[in-house]
Amino acid sequence: MFALMGAMAAFAINDMVMKLTAQRYPLGEVITVRGAIATLLVGSFLLALGQISALRFVSPLVLSRTLFDGLAMVMFTTALIHMPLAELSAINLVSPLIITAAAVIFFRETVGWRRWTAIAIGFLGTLLMIKPTPGAFNAWALLGVATAFAGVARDMITRLLDPRIPSLMISFLAAFGSMLIGPVMGLTEEWRPMALADVGLLAISAVFVASGHMLVVMAFRGGVDVAAIAPFRYTLLIWAGLCGYLAFGEVPDRFAIVGSVLIVGSGLYALHREVVRHRNVAAAVPPSEPGA
Repeated sequence: MFALMGAMAAFAINDMVMKLTAQRYPLGEVITVRGAIATLLVGSFLLALGQISALRFVSPLVLSRTLFDGLAMVMFTTALIHMPLAELSAINLVSPLIITAAAVIFFRETVGWRRWTAIAIGFLGTLLMIKPTPGAFNAWALLGVATAFAGVARDMITRLLDPRIPSLMISFLAAFGSMLIGPVMGLTEEWRPMALADVGLLAISAVFVASGHMLVVMAFRGGVDVAAIAPFRYTLLIWAGLCGYLAFGEVPDRFAIVGSVLIVGSGLYALHREVVRHRNVAAAVPPSEPGA
Protein backbone atom coordinates (compact mmCIF):
# COMPACT_ATOMS: atom_id res chain seq x y z
CA MET A 1 0.00 0.00 0.00
CA PHE A 2 2.80 2.43 0.86
CA ALA A 3 4.65 1.45 -2.32
CA LEU A 4 1.57 2.24 -4.41
CA MET A 5 1.04 5.61 -2.73
CA GLY A 6 4.68 6.53 -3.30
CA ALA A 7 4.37 5.53 -6.94
CA MET A 8 1.38 7.85 -7.38
CA ALA A 9 3.34 10.82 -6.05
CA ALA A 10 6.23 10.02 -8.39
CA PHE A 11 3.94 9.66 -11.40
CA ALA A 12 2.19 12.98 -10.71
CA ILE A 13 5.50 14.86 -10.67
CA ASN A 14 6.60 13.02 -13.83
CA ASP A 15 3.33 13.95 -15.57
CA MET A 16 3.75 17.60 -14.66
CA VAL A 17 7.27 17.73 -16.08
CA MET A 18 6.27 15.80 -19.20
CA LYS A 19 3.40 18.20 -19.92
CA LEU A 20 5.68 21.21 -19.45
CA THR A 21 8.18 19.78 -21.94
CA ALA A 22 5.74 18.28 -24.44
CA GLN A 23 4.20 21.71 -24.96
CA ARG A 24 7.47 22.82 -26.60
CA TYR A 25 8.66 19.69 -28.44
CA PRO A 26 7.12 16.81 -30.43
CA LEU A 27 5.81 14.10 -28.11
CA GLY A 28 7.88 11.30 -29.67
CA GLU A 29 11.06 13.30 -29.11
CA VAL A 30 10.17 13.97 -25.48
CA ILE A 31 9.36 10.29 -24.86
CA THR A 32 12.62 9.18 -26.51
CA VAL A 33 14.86 11.53 -24.52
CA ARG A 34 13.19 10.68 -21.23
CA GLY A 35 13.24 6.96 -22.05
CA ALA A 36 16.93 7.05 -22.91
CA ILE A 37 17.79 8.82 -19.65
CA ALA A 38 15.63 6.43 -17.61
CA THR A 39 17.18 3.41 -19.37
CA LEU A 40 20.70 4.61 -18.56
CA LEU A 41 19.72 5.41 -14.98
CA VAL A 42 18.00 2.11 -14.20
CA GLY A 43 20.56 0.14 -16.21
CA SER A 44 23.36 1.62 -14.11
CA PHE A 45 21.62 0.46 -10.93
CA LEU A 46 21.16 -3.01 -12.43
CA LEU A 47 24.87 -3.26 -13.17
CA ALA A 48 25.87 -1.85 -9.78
CA LEU A 49 23.64 -4.34 -7.93
CA GLY A 50 24.71 -7.27 -10.09
CA GLN A 51 21.14 -7.95 -11.26
CA ILE A 52 21.78 -7.73 -15.00
CA SER A 53 21.92 -11.55 -15.12
CA ALA A 54 18.17 -11.58 -14.42
CA LEU A 55 17.69 -10.89 -18.14
CA ARG A 56 17.68 -14.66 -18.62
CA PHE A 57 14.33 -14.81 -16.83
CA VAL A 58 12.68 -12.38 -19.26
CA SER A 59 9.73 -14.14 -20.85
CA PRO A 60 6.92 -13.30 -23.29
CA LEU A 61 4.85 -12.42 -20.23
CA VAL A 62 7.36 -9.75 -19.21
CA LEU A 63 7.44 -8.41 -22.77
CA SER A 64 3.63 -8.30 -22.79
CA ARG A 65 3.70 -6.20 -19.64
CA THR A 66 6.21 -3.85 -21.29
CA LEU A 67 3.94 -3.52 -24.32
CA PHE A 68 0.86 -2.61 -22.28
CA ASP A 69 2.92 -0.22 -20.19
CA GLY A 70 4.15 1.50 -23.35
CA LEU A 71 0.63 1.77 -24.76
CA ALA A 72 -0.66 3.25 -21.51
CA MET A 73 2.19 5.76 -21.42
CA VAL A 74 1.70 6.97 -25.00
CA MET A 75 -2.08 7.31 -24.68
CA PHE A 76 -1.88 9.07 -21.32
CA THR A 77 0.81 11.52 -22.43
CA THR A 78 -1.04 12.31 -25.65
CA ALA A 79 -4.22 13.11 -23.73
CA LEU A 80 -2.22 15.02 -21.11
CA ILE A 81 -1.19 17.65 -23.66
CA HIS A 82 -4.86 18.46 -24.30
CA MET A 83 -6.40 18.02 -20.84
CA PRO A 84 -5.94 19.28 -17.28
CA LEU A 85 -3.65 17.00 -15.30
CA ALA A 86 -6.08 16.40 -12.43
CA GLU A 87 -9.00 15.55 -14.73
CA LEU A 88 -7.02 13.03 -16.76
CA SER A 89 -5.62 11.49 -13.58
CA ALA A 90 -9.14 11.16 -12.18
CA ILE A 91 -10.29 9.30 -15.30
CA ASN A 92 -7.28 7.01 -15.10
CA LEU A 93 -8.19 6.29 -11.47
CA VAL A 94 -11.11 4.15 -12.58
CA SER A 95 -8.51 1.40 -13.08
CA PRO A 96 -8.79 0.07 -9.48
CA LEU A 97 -12.48 -0.61 -10.09
CA ILE A 98 -11.64 -2.33 -13.37
CA ILE A 99 -9.03 -4.39 -11.51
CA THR A 100 -11.61 -5.38 -8.92
CA ALA A 101 -13.91 -6.64 -11.67
CA ALA A 102 -11.04 -8.34 -13.52
CA ALA A 103 -9.91 -10.08 -10.32
CA VAL A 104 -13.18 -12.00 -10.35
CA ILE A 105 -12.48 -13.32 -13.85
CA PHE A 106 -8.78 -14.04 -13.65
CA PHE A 107 -8.12 -14.77 -9.96
CA ARG A 108 -11.57 -15.96 -8.83
CA GLU A 109 -11.70 -13.41 -6.04
CA THR A 110 -15.09 -12.88 -4.39
CA VAL A 111 -16.86 -9.60 -5.13
CA GLY A 112 -20.36 -9.05 -3.69
CA TRP A 113 -23.21 -6.91 -4.96
CA ARG A 114 -22.12 -3.93 -2.88
CA ARG A 115 -18.76 -3.72 -4.60
CA TRP A 116 -20.39 -4.29 -7.98
CA THR A 117 -22.57 -1.27 -7.17
CA ALA A 118 -19.46 0.72 -6.29
CA ILE A 119 -17.93 -0.24 -9.63
CA ALA A 120 -21.04 0.99 -11.47
CA ILE A 121 -20.95 4.31 -9.59
CA GLY A 122 -17.27 4.69 -10.38
CA PHE A 123 -17.98 4.29 -14.09
CA LEU A 124 -20.76 6.86 -13.77
CA GLY A 125 -18.17 9.26 -12.36
CA THR A 126 -15.93 8.52 -15.33
CA LEU A 127 -18.82 9.29 -17.67
CA LEU A 128 -19.18 12.71 -16.04
CA MET A 129 -15.48 13.36 -16.57
CA ILE A 130 -15.90 12.63 -20.29
CA LYS A 131 -18.83 15.10 -20.41
CA PRO A 132 -21.06 13.14 -22.82
CA THR A 133 -23.06 16.11 -24.09
CA PRO A 134 -22.85 17.57 -27.62
CA GLY A 135 -21.46 20.88 -26.44
CA ALA A 136 -19.01 19.65 -23.81
CA PHE A 137 -17.90 16.20 -25.03
CA ASN A 138 -14.17 15.70 -24.47
CA ALA A 139 -12.83 13.22 -27.02
CA TRP A 140 -9.38 13.28 -25.44
CA ALA A 141 -10.88 11.89 -22.25
CA LEU A 142 -11.59 8.65 -24.12
CA LEU A 143 -7.83 8.18 -24.36
CA GLY A 144 -7.77 8.40 -20.58
CA VAL A 145 -10.30 5.57 -20.36
CA ALA A 146 -8.24 3.50 -22.82
CA THR A 147 -5.18 4.23 -20.68
CA ALA A 148 -6.98 2.82 -17.63
CA PHE A 149 -7.72 -0.46 -19.41
CA ALA A 150 -4.14 -0.77 -20.68
CA GLY A 151 -2.89 -0.09 -17.14
CA VAL A 152 -5.15 -2.81 -15.75
CA ALA A 153 -3.73 -5.33 -18.23
CA ARG A 154 -0.21 -4.29 -17.21
CA ASP A 155 -0.92 -4.63 -13.49
CA MET A 156 -2.68 -7.98 -13.80
CA ILE A 157 0.28 -9.33 -15.77
CA THR A 158 2.65 -7.97 -13.11
CA ARG A 159 1.01 -10.24 -10.55
CA LEU A 160 1.84 -13.29 -12.69
CA LEU A 161 5.52 -12.54 -13.25
CA ASP A 162 8.28 -14.89 -12.17
CA PRO A 163 9.34 -13.82 -8.63
CA ARG A 164 12.98 -14.35 -9.64
CA ILE A 165 12.79 -11.26 -11.85
CA PRO A 166 13.90 -8.23 -9.79
CA SER A 167 11.55 -5.26 -9.74
CA LEU A 168 14.43 -3.14 -11.00
CA MET A 169 14.70 -5.31 -14.12
CA ILE A 170 11.02 -4.81 -14.92
CA SER A 171 11.46 -1.05 -14.48
CA PHE A 172 14.45 -1.19 -16.83
CA LEU A 173 12.41 -2.92 -19.51
CA ALA A 174 9.62 -0.36 -19.14
CA ALA A 175 12.11 2.48 -19.64
CA PHE A 176 13.78 0.72 -22.57
CA GLY A 177 10.39 0.08 -24.18
CA SER A 178 9.46 3.77 -24.01
CA MET A 179 12.81 4.67 -25.57
CA LEU A 180 11.92 2.46 -28.56
CA ILE A 181 8.36 3.77 -28.91
CA GLY A 182 9.46 7.40 -29.27
CA PRO A 183 11.37 6.97 -32.56
CA VAL A 184 8.38 5.15 -34.06
CA MET A 185 6.23 8.18 -33.23
CA GLY A 186 8.99 10.37 -34.66
CA LEU A 187 8.34 9.01 -38.15
CA THR A 188 5.42 11.45 -38.35
CA GLU A 189 7.05 14.29 -36.41
CA GLU A 190 9.68 16.94 -37.07
CA TRP A 191 12.22 16.79 -34.27
CA ARG A 192 14.46 19.75 -33.39
CA PRO A 193 17.42 20.34 -31.04
CA MET A 194 16.38 20.33 -27.39
CA ALA A 195 17.62 22.99 -24.97
CA LEU A 196 19.89 21.76 -22.19
CA ALA A 197 17.44 23.02 -19.55
CA ASP A 198 14.66 20.90 -21.08
CA VAL A 199 16.95 17.85 -21.14
CA GLY A 200 17.48 18.48 -17.43
CA LEU A 201 13.72 18.58 -16.88
CA LEU A 202 13.35 15.24 -18.65
CA ALA A 203 16.16 13.83 -16.51
CA ILE A 204 14.09 14.77 -13.44
CA SER A 205 11.07 13.17 -15.09
CA ALA A 206 13.07 10.01 -15.78
CA VAL A 207 14.07 9.69 -12.13
CA PHE A 208 10.47 9.95 -10.96
CA VAL A 209 8.94 7.71 -13.63
CA ALA A 210 11.58 5.00 -13.05
CA SER A 211 10.94 5.16 -9.30
CA GLY A 212 7.20 5.02 -9.88
CA HIS A 213 7.47 1.94 -12.10
CA MET A 214 9.59 0.11 -9.54
CA LEU A 215 7.19 0.94 -6.70
CA VAL A 216 4.16 -0.23 -8.73
CA VAL A 217 5.88 -3.55 -9.47
CA MET A 218 6.68 -3.95 -5.77
CA ALA A 219 3.06 -3.18 -4.86
CA PHE A 220 1.48 -5.77 -7.14
CA ARG A 221 3.87 -8.67 -6.52
CA GLY A 222 4.11 -11.19 -3.70
CA GLY A 223 0.63 -12.72 -3.94
CA VAL A 224 -1.13 -9.65 -2.57
CA ASP A 225 -4.89 -9.22 -2.86
CA VAL A 226 -5.19 -6.95 -5.89
CA ALA A 227 -8.68 -5.75 -4.96
CA ALA A 228 -7.41 -4.63 -1.54
CA ILE A 229 -4.43 -2.49 -2.54
CA ALA A 230 -5.66 -1.07 -5.86
CA PRO A 231 -7.77 1.74 -4.28
CA PHE A 232 -4.61 3.32 -2.88
CA ARG A 233 -4.03 4.62 -6.39
CA TYR A 234 -6.51 7.36 -5.46
CA THR A 235 -3.78 9.30 -3.72
CA LEU A 236 -2.73 10.25 -7.26
CA LEU A 237 -5.64 12.70 -7.39
CA ILE A 238 -4.19 14.74 -4.53
CA TRP A 239 -0.76 15.03 -6.12
CA ALA A 240 -2.10 15.59 -9.65
CA GLY A 241 -4.41 18.37 -8.46
CA LEU A 242 -1.56 20.07 -6.64
CA CYS A 243 0.88 19.76 -9.57
CA GLY A 244 -1.74 20.89 -12.10
CA TYR A 245 -2.62 23.98 -10.09
CA LEU A 246 0.96 25.02 -9.29
CA ALA A 247 2.37 24.43 -12.79
CA PHE A 248 -0.56 25.31 -15.05
CA GLY A 249 -3.13 27.09 -12.90
CA GLU A 250 -5.64 24.32 -13.63
CA VAL A 251 -8.86 24.33 -11.60
CA PRO A 252 -11.36 21.45 -12.09
CA ASP A 253 -14.88 22.31 -13.30
CA ARG A 254 -18.05 20.99 -11.65
CA PHE A 255 -18.17 17.88 -13.86
CA ALA A 256 -14.61 17.00 -12.89
CA ILE A 257 -15.27 17.58 -9.20
CA VAL A 258 -18.45 15.49 -9.07
CA GLY A 259 -16.92 12.76 -11.25
CA SER A 260 -13.80 12.62 -9.07
CA VAL A 261 -15.91 12.36 -5.91
CA LEU A 262 -17.89 9.46 -7.38
CA ILE A 263 -14.77 7.64 -8.56
CA VAL A 264 -12.87 8.08 -5.30
CA GLY A 265 -15.91 7.41 -3.12
CA SER A 266 -16.78 4.21 -4.94
CA GLY A 267 -13.18 3.02 -4.74
CA LEU A 268 -12.94 3.67 -1.03
CA TYR A 269 -16.25 1.91 -0.43
CA ALA A 270 -15.01 -1.06 -2.45
CA LEU A 271 -11.95 -1.14 -0.19
CA HIS A 272 -14.17 -0.99 2.90
CA ARG A 273 -16.19 -3.96 1.67
CA GLU A 274 -12.99 -5.87 1.04
CA VAL A 275 -11.91 -5.30 4.64
CA VAL A 276 -15.34 -6.46 5.88
CA ARG A 277 -15.11 -9.59 3.74
CA HIS A 278 -11.71 -10.48 5.17
CA ARG A 279 -13.02 -10.04 8.71
CA ASN A 280 -15.99 -12.30 8.01
CA VAL A 281 -13.75 -14.99 6.53
CA ALA A 282 -11.40 -14.79 9.51
CA ALA A 283 -14.31 -15.01 11.97
CA ALA A 284 -15.64 -18.11 10.20
CA VAL A 285 -12.40 -20.05 10.74
CA PRO A 286 -12.61 -22.01 14.03
CA PRO A 287 -9.72 -21.51 16.44
CA SER A 288 -7.18 -24.33 16.60
CA GLU A 289 -7.25 -26.69 19.57
CA PRO A 290 -4.46 -26.33 22.16
CA GLY A 291 -1.60 -28.63 21.35
CA ALA A 292 -2.84 -29.17 17.79
